Amino acid sequence: MPNAHLREFKLGNDDYAALAAIDTAVYPEYPGNADDTRYDDENFDRTRYVLKRYVAEVERQIVGYGVYHHMTSRFHPQRFWMWLAVHPHHQRQGIGTSFYEQILADLGALNAIAVGTSSRETMPATLAFLSTRGFREVLRSWESRLDVTTFDPRPFQKYLDRVTRDGIVLTPLAAERERDPQWLTKVYDLHTAAMADVPSHAPYTPPPLDQFVRYTIESPWVLLDGYYVAVDGDLYVGESYLNRNKDEPGHLYQGLTGVRREHRGRGLAMALKLKTIQYAREHSYSLIKTWNATTNEGMLAINGRLGFVRQPAWIEFEKTLP
Repeated sequence: MPNAHLREFKLGNDDYAALAAIDTAVYPEYPGNADDTRYDDENFDRTRYVLKRYVAEVERQIVGYGVYHHMTSRFHPQRFWMWLAVHPHHQRQGIGTSFYEQILADLGALNAIAVGTSSRETMPATLAFLSTRGFREVLRSWESRLDVTTFDPRPFQKYLDRVTRDGIVLTPLAAERERDPQWLTKVYDLHTAAMADVPSHAPYTPPPLDQFVRYTIESPWVLLDGYYVAVDGDLYVGESYLNRNKDEPGHLYQGLTGVRREHRGRGLAMALKLKTIQYAREHSYSLIKTWNATTNEGMLAINGRLGFVRQPAWIEFEKTLP
């Protein structure tokens, strides 16, 4: 790693801004946000999970970072997630390799049995880096995007009409928070039930309620007025929600769209997605981005009918550790 110095990350504003700048340089389609990363760190429960980050400096300027942590939604005490990012101006200088070797040494001390990471399929250098180090593909997800400005909702009105005929109400979580004293436990129960059926190569582990609140309800990127739930009597039976990035003002990120098993086949997922698109249109957003496993045929079909355009896939990898 010529002329580069590796050190542990400092919980300071300068470091967070540098990380956001690196993310934006490496993935300009997904701008980094210093406040969001700081929020993640401040609310990550280090009494339950491990998280550690390193940065690389050249002439006292941060040019890359490496991080590893437990996967809280697929928790296993000896399985971790790793992410490396080096500014394009400083790539191919051995910095990524130095991060990788440092993280593997740390994981060895933690008796880790596996580490995962991901890459977009359009990044051959990263794919080669992982392949030569023994990572294998375990999951592939399509990214899809909807141009909200050209979306025509009229052909899909029948789905909303059917939900109304069935006596199911589609309402923002912001309104439910004011209406129903039990809204939080209800949406937590719904969310964890739906997440259990999302395709994954490892079993889902529901977060504690306080963690769900911090990351899904109170986070700076959540839009509770764009978080729709389907209410059947007193039961929440489906959800679809949107997140934002303040550094990407015209775009939204689709969170989970999920329906309880016993309520599927009634067009609820489509109706909920329509409500989120309606929200985006009414609030002058231009694009919605979403990701779905290539094995999630039902949601991929819904997205296709709505006009989401498929983008290059993201590939999840895993390496078994000795």
